[in-house]
Amino acid sequence: MQYSRKNKVLLAVLVAAAATVAVDANAKKPAAPKPAAAAKAEVAVDVPPPSGSWESKPPPAEGYVWSTGYYEWKDGHYAWKQGEWVLLKPGMEYRQHKWVQRADGKWTLTGGDWVDNDKVSGR
Repeated sequence: MQYSRKNKVLLAVLVAAAATVAVDANAKKPAAPKPAAAAKAEVAVDVPPPSGSWESKPPPAEGYVWSTGYYEWKDGHYAWKQGEWVLLKPGMEYRQHKWVQRADGKWTLTGGDWVDNDKVSGR
């Protein structure tokens, strides 16, 4: 079966429109939900983390928490780790990743885990 030029153009427009709808639908909610990562061994670093983040926060997605991107210590230097959707845990509060300076001057990465709401509110 042969298609006319007009039909080929129409087909191309329809395929492009369908692809756009699929991309927009995926942007509104996470594509692959992940549970929060398991706790890693503490790393203490002498060098302070870079400041600032250039990542925009996506719109809310029901049943998920946005884990904001952060700098991780990897292979002897800081590397940016993109934010990701984390499956919500009812009755728990998600703690974002954060670098904290200890009394000895070293930096450690905290957060990326869940805390019982009762412990957060002090009940």
